[in-house]
Amino acid sequence: MGARIIVFHYFAVGLGYFGLMAVLVVMFHAKGFSAADIALLVMAFTLCNKVAKIPLALWMDRMRASTSALVGCVTAAVGLTGLSFAGTLTTTLLCLAFTGVGISVNGLASKQLAADASDEAGSRARVFAVINVGVNVATAVAAPAALSVAARSGYDTVLVLVAGFYCVAGLVTFTSYTRRRTRPVTTPPGTWRVYRATLNRPGFPAFLLVNAFGWFLYGQLFSVLALHVSQGLRQPTRLGWLYTVNALLVVVAQLAVTRLVERWSGGHQAVNATAAYATFGLAFLCPYLVPGYPGAVVFVVAFTVAEMMFYPTMDVLLLELVGTDNRAVAYSIASISTAIGESTGGGAGVYAYQWLVDHHNGNRFWLIAATVAAAFALTTLRLRGAMKPPVLVGQ
Repeated sequence: MGARIIVFHYFAVGLGYFGLMAVLVVMFHAKGFSAADIALLVMAFTLCNKVAKIPLALWMDRMRASTSALVGCVTAAVGLTGLSFAGTLTTTLLCLAFTGVGISVNGLASKQLAADASDEAGSRARVFAVINVGVNVATAVAAPAALSVAARSGYDTVLVLVAGFYCVAGLVTFTSYTRRRTRPVTTPPGTWRVYRATLNRPGFPAFLLVNAFGWFLYGQLFSVLALHVSQGLRQPTRLGWLYTVNALLVVVAQLAVTRLVERWSGGHQAVNATAAYATFGLAFLCPYLVPGYPGAVVFVVAFTVAEMMFYPTMDVLLLELVGTDNRAVAYSIASISTAIGESTGGGAGVYAYQWLVDHHNGNRFWLIAATVAAAFALTTLRLRGAMKPPVLVGQ
């Protein structure tokens, strides 16, 4: 029952989150914000989305994860509703920040619930792979639906619908877990030393760097790709289908890819990450080598393979490094590198792409991105030894 609830929670939240992400950059562009303003908004939202949980992690480790999920979902819904009324850059920033806080809290609570479920499974990678499948089933529906609703009824309607999905996810998970026993609290109350102890675990600093690499690259999917297709190729109505292809490939192939990668690497997560970043690099070459919309399609296919390699790897590697104690704290620290990676990746990608387009060299962006991905892959390979999981007491 627990696993089914978690998958449903991720599915419902995915309907909202990926519907929002599919229209976010295009919505800002339609509202008349400049490229610099859009980069600022993307970075601010991503930072709040990833970092807000950090000062709350100790508190969240001492309460039911289902309660934290409800609080986070309701907070996100309030911010999204406010965003539909925001008109200026300042009010948009404030509403995005509030939305990001709610998404951040819910994200950490969801990770706690998923990690507990993986303790009872024979393969952690398989648990997170199944969750990723559920998320991408939602994405397959959310992205084209959100773009269709935006075209017919406007972006404000999309924001209200997304708020509704967050409310449903939070309420169903909270009510479903009220009769379930939860994992005992392991964090000493009122101390911040647990953050330092977690950060100093062997291999954890190297993990944070490698995690940031992956999210920097992943950040291009909902930022640069959106601009490339809607503005560069002038085919905004076909953008949603690319996100649908991305989601359906994950639904169909995630478990198979996870099994193949685990078998190929022998379960060495650092090797999995290296291969993922190399595959990201190959994906970025596709729009450069294949012109027009077909290049975007090939890009999404190759990018999705890299995503399927990357997604379970980071969760499994983190749990191997930290064990069972203070998981909310560990995930909150990891969210720093996730926020730095995704926010700088999305913001810098949008700015760099737009700058190159303005100077009639937009196609060169893909060569630069491929070079960056190759550098990340080589660095991750060199850090393989540093990320070797320690032998943890009681495991």
